Order: sequence, then C-alpha cells, then structure tokens
Amino acid sequence: MSSLTIARRFFASAALCALAGGCRCSDEARPDPAAVAGDETANETAEEASPDEAAPDETEPSPESAPAGSAATRGALELVTAEALIAKLKASGRKGTLVNAWASFCGPCKREIPMLEALAKKLRPRGLDVVLVSVDEPDDRAKADAFLRELGTGLTSYLAERPLGAFKRGMNPRWPGMLPASFLFDADGVLRYYWGGEAFEPEVVPVLDAFLVGQPLPRGEGFTPPVAPGN
Repeated sequence: MSSLTIARRFFASAALCALAGGCRCSDEARPDPAAVAGDETANETAEEASPDEAAPDETEPSPESAPAGSAATRGALELVTAEALIAKLKASGRKGTLVNAWASFCGPCKREIPMLEALAKKLRPRGLDVVLVSVDEPDDRAKADAFLRELGTGLTSYLAERPLGAFKRGMNPRWPGMLPASFLFDADGVLRYYWGGEAFEPEVVPVLDAFLVGQPLPRGEGFTPPVAPGN
C-alpha cells in the first residue's frame, strides 16, 4: 500500500471522527511520518489537514497577565540620583525601604538578590519594601536588565545616575562603594542602617524586625543614628 493511500485513509478517518462528535486519536493511529515524508503528494495532502491539527499557540502571555514589575513587563531601567531615589521612597508612604545596590559583574549580588526577594514577600505586608539599584554603567544597562531577567526578579529596580561618587555620598557618605551594599531608609527618607558587602538573612532579619516594631536597632557597624533630612 502506498504512503499516499495511508495518508488519505488517515485523514478520512479523522473526518469521520469529527462528524461523529469527536474521538481521541492515539499516536498509534497516526501514519508513520518517515513514510509520508518521502512522498510529495502525501506532503501536499498533509498541508490540507483540519485546523484541529494546527500547532499549539506559542504566543507569549499578555502584559495584563504578568505581575507588575516582573521580568515579563520590565522596561529599561530608570536612571536615578540618590536624591531622586530617596524622594521616591518618601513618596511611597511605606514604613521603610531596604535599598540594595548591586551590579551585573558582582558574584555575591547574584546570591543576595534572591534572598532579598524572598524576604520582600514577607516584609511587604508589614509596610517595608525592597528596592534594587544597579551601579552598572549606563552603557551597560542591557547587561543589568539581562541580569535581572536571568534571576526572574520582580523587585522594583533602578540604575544609578552618574557621577557615581555623588550617588554613593547621597546614599551614605560612609559607603566606599563595595558591592553588594544595602541601606535601610525610614518613611522620612532617613538612613537607619547600612550593610557594606554581602549581607545574610540572619544578619538582616533582626534589624528589620526591630525597625518595624519600633525597637532600638542593633548598634553594630551598620548602625546609623537618625539625622534630620538635610543635616
């Protein structure tokens, strides 16, 4: 029996199934693809297959179905100065914000950001947000964005404006620039605590818990006494 005859019988059977109200077709009932592939006439017949045989829809989910700020909806990272970033934190109306500075070339940052994102899910209902700011060069914005996409983070993210020295001083004059670095700001945009270098969950959580319930913060190396904005 020719491969053309096999193909015609297969599609005729499929049509009868459709008329009968539909039937489930196993892979065993399909013709051998290798047998059909070598026959041009059979290929032409296959092109006339029912729409039911069409390939599944591979279109990406619409932006409406993706969470705000997720990798699926993120655009180019917004450039911010330290002053502009702190103004955004004050305008958010949150009790506080943990800002994490990172870069696409920073190995420890790749470990720390997923930890901070997991914490953010627990902290957000308590009034504290986690925000990321990259110190990559503006020309490397695509690398920074690719880094975030690779991690799949949905945290709000920015890119530090140049000159970087001014950004560092605006965030914390005591920050020499090591990465990663994290900064805890209160609702008034006042720096309350600072972690220079990679911070681990057991180090971060006690400080954030104390901050959220109004208890004195640990007076470690990162403790920053509250100072009125502008002083």
